[in-house]
Amino acid sequence: MKSSPGIKRIILLTAIICLFIFISNVGFSLDYGREKDYAFEKIARKLSRGVVNVFTGWIEIPKKIAEAWEDQDPFTGFVVGGVRGFGWAWVRTSAGLYDVVTFAFPYPNDYEPMLKPEFVLADIWGAKIPDKFEY
Repeated sequence: MKSSPGIKRIILLTAIICLFIFISNVGFSLDYGREKDYAFEKIARKLSRGVVNVFTGWIEIPKKIAEAWEDQDPFTGFVVGGVRGFGWAWVRTSAGLYDVVTFAFPYPNDYEPMLKPEFVLADIWGAKIPDKFEY
């Protein structure tokens, strides 16, 4: 039994359509995977930012004392900076605790930090902490 040319064309056309569908689905899945990776990176960053701020929030106290000390005499700088430091330590630790508790939810906007800078020592060292780690 011979196969007709019409059947060969239908098989070839079907193979081309299947190949096109396969290639387009692979491309779509790659884009979808990237979005998931970016979301996972943002979630992991929010959780790590929260943990770091909970454990390093107290560093705001000597940081604010040092800042106030430069502007005023030592005693006044110590008192004013200490009060500001306790306030900022409370704020940073609370923001860190909020980030730890709500790390899976995109609040505030798209996992953005509540405080700038997002880490207590980022501005002291003078270098911005990178958003994403490069491998």
